[in-house]
Amino acid sequence: MDFIKNYIMSGWVKMPNCRLTLSGYSNRAIFEGLVNHLIHRDDTIMGGEIHIDIYDDRVELVSPGAMLDGTQIQDRDIFKVPSMRCNPVIADVFTQLDYMEKRGSGLRKMRELMEKLPNFLQGKEPQYQTEATSFYTTFYNLNWNENERTPVEEIANRVNSTLEKYPVKRNTNKPVGRTAQRIIDMVISNPMITRENMADELGISLDGVKKQIKNLRERGILTHEGFDKSDYWRIIVKP
Repeated sequence: MDFIKNYIMSGWVKMPNCRLTLSGYSNRAIFEGLVNHLIHRDDTIMGGEIHIDIYDDRVELVSPGAMLDGTQIQDRDIFKVPSMRCNPVIADVFTQLDYMEKRGSGLRKMRELMEKLPNFLQGKEPQYQTEATSFYTTFYNLNWNENERTPVEEIANRVNSTLEKYPVKRNTNKPVGRTAQRIIDMVISNPMITRENMADELGISLDGVKKQIKNLRERGILTHEGFDKSDYWRIIVKP
């Protein structure tokens, strides 16, 4: 992940009261992809290894191995693919480390994480493909169009075009503090992050995190949607 983060760039836009990071990718989605390739890698294929290929417009993960049932993943509905792992011991360890969920929902989760980025566009969903002895996962750069980097202003307008349904309870242009800005950045990177994980990363108490979140929600910058394991944070930024 350190290697990948070093070679992918993010843009940002200065808003009236905070900085909006415009990530080309969800770091958590790529992390899920790496985990998925590790637990499904076929070690019986001699000379095979997991590749991370980074281009201007995409990141590709390639590993030896294909679907255990002989089907092609590109022909399947990813929401209905059962969990069959080549490496169940590694999968069990990763589950205990909280790197993945035991029920096996990596393909779906990668797509959901990318879709929750503020600058997501339809057609930029992660793509999965299998060949005879290879599995490919492709993440598309949300800040790149067909030939070049998308202008930041265009992305900002795209983000702001969907904000009308979110009323602002308390209108203020006073900048958010450093801790609140870090929460904004964390939520953009991983919309499914928990309050407890925020507290650990920030080095503050859980009550302190809740206070910051309450302030951001009252200012109309942050909202929480969904239920149970499908819940997530969404950044709402006024133009």
